[in-house]
Amino acid sequence: MRLFHEPNEAVVGPTGDIFVLQGHGKGPSCVVKFDRDGNFIKSWGSKGKGPGEFDLPHSLVFDAKGLLYIADRNNARIQVFDADGTYIRESQHPGAPCGLFMSADQHIWLAHGHTGQIMKLDLHGRVVGMMTGAGPGKTSGKYGEAHYIAISPRDEIFVADTLNWRVQKYART
Repeated sequence: MRLFHEPNEAVVGPTGDIFVLQGHGKGPSCVVKFDRDGNFIKSWGSKGKGPGEFDLPHSLVFDAKGLLYIADRNNARIQVFDADGTYIRESQHPGAPCGLFMSADQHIWLAHGHTGQIMKLDLHGRVVGMMTGAGPGKTSGKYGEAHYIAISPRDEIFVADTLNWRVQKYART
Protein backbone atom coordinates (compact mmCIF):
# COMPACT_ATOMS: atom_id res chain seq x y z
CA MET A 1 0.00 0.00 0.00
CA ARG A 2 1.36 3.43 -0.95
CA LEU A 3 0.88 5.82 1.96
CA PHE A 4 2.13 9.15 0.65
CA HIS A 5 2.17 11.31 -2.43
CA GLU A 6 3.71 14.72 -1.70
CA PRO A 7 3.04 14.82 2.07
CA ASN A 8 2.79 18.35 3.45
CA GLU A 9 4.19 18.17 6.97
CA ALA A 10 5.11 15.82 9.81
CA VAL A 11 5.36 16.37 13.57
CA VAL A 12 6.21 14.29 16.59
CA GLY A 13 3.41 14.36 19.14
CA PRO A 14 3.73 14.63 22.93
CA THR A 15 3.88 10.83 23.37
CA GLY A 16 6.44 10.32 20.58
CA ASP A 17 3.94 9.26 17.93
CA ILE A 18 4.53 10.68 14.44
CA PHE A 19 1.76 12.49 12.54
CA VAL A 20 2.02 13.10 8.78
CA LEU A 21 -0.32 15.24 6.67
CA GLN A 22 -1.16 14.04 3.19
CA GLY A 23 -2.62 16.89 1.22
CA HIS A 24 -0.97 17.54 -2.12
CA GLY A 25 -0.91 15.20 -5.05
CA LYS A 26 -2.98 12.18 -5.83
CA GLY A 27 -3.12 10.74 -2.34
CA PRO A 28 -6.07 11.13 0.02
CA SER A 29 -6.43 14.25 2.18
CA CYS A 30 -5.74 12.72 5.57
CA VAL A 31 -3.61 12.44 8.69
CA VAL A 32 -1.46 9.32 9.07
CA LYS A 33 -0.30 8.34 12.57
CA PHE A 34 2.73 6.14 13.32
CA ASP A 35 4.28 5.05 16.59
CA ARG A 36 7.74 6.27 17.57
CA ASP A 37 9.32 3.34 15.68
CA GLY A 38 7.51 4.19 12.44
CA ASN A 39 4.86 1.47 12.66
CA PHE A 40 1.50 2.47 11.17
CA ILE A 41 -1.22 3.04 13.80
CA LYS A 42 -4.10 4.64 11.91
CA SER A 43 -5.19 7.32 9.49
CA TRP A 44 -8.20 9.58 9.46
CA GLY A 45 -9.87 12.08 7.19
CA SER A 46 -10.85 12.19 3.55
CA LYS A 47 -11.38 14.88 0.95
CA GLY A 48 -14.40 17.00 1.77
CA LYS A 49 -15.77 19.98 3.64
CA GLY A 50 -17.32 18.38 6.73
CA PRO A 51 -15.86 17.97 10.21
CA GLY A 52 -12.83 15.66 10.00
CA GLU A 53 -12.61 16.04 6.23
CA PHE A 54 -9.90 18.06 4.51
CA ASP A 55 -9.13 19.90 1.31
CA LEU A 56 -5.35 20.31 1.22
CA PRO A 57 -4.40 19.94 4.89
CA HIS A 58 -1.21 21.92 5.15
CA SER A 59 0.30 22.25 8.62
CA LEU A 60 -0.17 20.75 12.07
CA VAL A 61 0.85 21.61 15.63
CA PHE A 62 0.11 20.31 19.12
CA ASP A 63 -0.87 22.38 22.12
CA ALA A 64 0.30 21.68 25.69
CA LYS A 65 -2.80 19.53 26.35
CA GLY A 66 -2.09 17.25 23.38
CA LEU A 67 -4.71 18.64 20.99
CA LEU A 68 -3.76 18.66 17.32
CA TYR A 69 -4.45 21.80 15.21
CA ILE A 70 -4.52 21.34 11.42
CA ALA A 71 -4.53 24.11 8.82
CA ASP A 72 -7.16 22.91 6.32
CA ARG A 73 -6.07 25.28 3.57
CA ASN A 74 -8.72 25.05 0.84
CA ASN A 75 -11.53 24.81 3.40
CA ALA A 76 -10.28 28.09 4.97
CA ARG A 77 -10.20 26.76 8.52
CA ILE A 78 -8.18 25.24 11.31
CA GLN A 79 -9.57 21.96 12.63
CA VAL A 80 -8.78 20.65 16.11
CA PHE A 81 -8.56 16.93 17.03
CA ASP A 82 -7.38 14.80 19.89
CA ALA A 83 -4.35 12.58 19.22
CA ASP A 84 -6.64 9.69 18.17
CA GLY A 85 -8.35 11.74 15.46
CA THR A 86 -11.56 12.64 17.28
CA TYR A 87 -12.88 15.95 15.94
CA ILE A 88 -13.12 18.65 18.63
CA ARG A 89 -13.84 21.99 16.91
CA GLU A 90 -12.80 24.32 14.11
CA SER A 91 -12.23 28.02 13.45
CA GLN A 92 -12.77 29.76 10.11
CA HIS A 93 -9.98 31.79 8.48
CA PRO A 94 -11.09 33.17 5.08
CA GLY A 95 -8.31 32.79 2.53
CA ALA A 96 -5.75 30.01 2.64
CA PRO A 97 -4.41 29.19 6.12
CA CYS A 98 -1.08 27.51 5.41
CA GLY A 99 1.58 27.40 8.11
CA LEU A 100 1.08 27.00 11.85
CA PHE A 101 3.47 27.39 14.78
CA MET A 102 2.59 26.84 18.46
CA SER A 103 4.43 29.27 20.73
CA ALA A 104 5.49 28.46 24.27
CA ASP A 105 2.75 30.77 25.58
CA GLN A 106 0.17 28.59 23.77
CA HIS A 107 -0.68 30.95 20.95
CA ILE A 108 -0.93 29.75 17.37
CA TRP A 109 0.96 31.75 14.76
CA LEU A 110 -0.61 31.52 11.31
CA ALA A 111 1.05 32.21 7.96
CA HIS A 112 -2.02 33.04 5.95
CA GLY A 113 -1.19 32.09 2.37
CA HIS A 114 -2.06 34.44 -0.45
CA THR A 115 -3.44 37.13 1.87
CA GLY A 116 0.12 37.51 3.17
CA GLN A 117 -1.11 38.02 6.72
CA ILE A 118 0.83 36.84 9.75
CA MET A 119 -1.56 36.36 12.67
CA LYS A 120 -1.35 35.41 16.30
CA LEU A 121 -4.38 33.37 17.42
CA ASP A 122 -5.65 32.05 20.73
CA LEU A 123 -6.38 28.33 21.02
CA HIS A 124 -9.94 28.89 19.77
CA GLY A 125 -8.71 30.54 16.56
CA ARG A 126 -9.54 34.11 17.53
CA VAL A 127 -7.10 36.72 16.23
CA VAL A 128 -5.25 38.36 19.14
CA GLY A 129 -2.56 40.04 17.05
CA MET A 130 -1.50 40.69 13.48
CA MET A 131 1.76 41.91 11.97
CA THR A 132 1.23 45.39 10.57
CA GLY A 133 2.27 46.04 7.01
CA ALA A 134 2.07 42.39 5.93
CA GLY A 135 -0.01 41.53 2.91
CA PRO A 136 0.30 40.42 -0.71
CA GLY A 137 3.22 41.68 -2.79
CA LYS A 138 6.91 41.32 -3.60
CA THR A 139 8.56 43.98 -1.40
CA SER A 140 9.96 43.51 2.08
CA GLY A 141 7.21 42.47 4.51
CA LYS A 142 4.89 41.41 1.68
CA TYR A 143 4.23 37.88 0.44
CA GLY A 144 3.37 36.01 -2.72
CA GLU A 145 2.30 33.17 -0.43
CA ALA A 146 3.09 33.20 3.29
CA HIS A 147 3.48 29.44 3.47
CA TYR A 148 5.26 28.29 6.65
CA ILE A 149 6.21 29.99 9.89
CA ALA A 150 8.65 29.29 12.73
CA ILE A 151 9.65 31.25 15.80
CA SER A 152 13.09 30.95 17.40
CA PRO A 153 13.74 30.85 21.16
CA ARG A 154 14.76 34.55 20.81
CA ASP A 155 11.28 35.39 19.41
CA GLU A 156 12.57 35.87 15.86
CA ILE A 157 9.81 35.09 13.38
CA PHE A 158 10.70 33.35 10.12
CA VAL A 159 8.15 33.17 7.30
CA ALA A 160 8.70 31.14 4.12
CA ASP A 161 7.29 32.79 1.00
CA THR A 162 6.99 30.12 -1.67
CA LEU A 163 6.00 32.37 -4.58
CA ASN A 164 8.72 34.97 -3.97
CA TRP A 165 11.34 32.29 -3.25
CA ARG A 166 12.52 33.66 0.08
CA VAL A 167 12.33 33.53 3.85
CA GLN A 168 11.71 36.75 5.74
CA LYS A 169 12.91 37.27 9.30
CA TYR A 170 11.38 39.59 11.90
CA ALA A 171 13.06 40.50 15.18
CA ARG A 172 11.87 42.61 18.08
CA THR A 173 13.40 46.08 18.17
